[in-house]
Amino acid sequence: MNKKQLLFCKHYIETEDVKIATQKAGYKETTGYRLLKNEEIKSYIKNNKNNKNDNKVAKSDEIIQCLTTIMRGEENDNVSLKGISVRERLKAAELLGKVYSIFSKKQEDDNDKPIFILGDNLLKD
Repeated sequence: MNKKQLLFCKHYIETEDVKIATQKAGYKETTGYRLLKNEEIKSYIKNNKNNKNDNKVAKSDEIIQCLTTIMRGEENDNVSLKGISVRERLKAAELLGKVYSIFSKKQEDDNDKPIFILGDNLLKD
């Protein structure tokens, strides 16, 4: 297996998406489907798919899902949220707001803007 094929395999294991893996490895998408039929590549993917370290680092979707669960105070099979305080729920809501950029800067007050009067013939000293 050459370096480019190995790169394809690593990206395919990571994403499980032929299109993304072929693009990142520098192949055409049709080549990716052909590579998946290669016995050596199939074997490499099968052996290394189980060795993936997905559980070591949380993905963004998992983090957002966790924050949403905390904010709502929902319980599921794995987690009991009976001890979550209102303060912690508000913090989760704040973090979700930042993720989705729903908090914008305070808009300028219109009273602070200068007013220009045009037409000097209307003004008297």
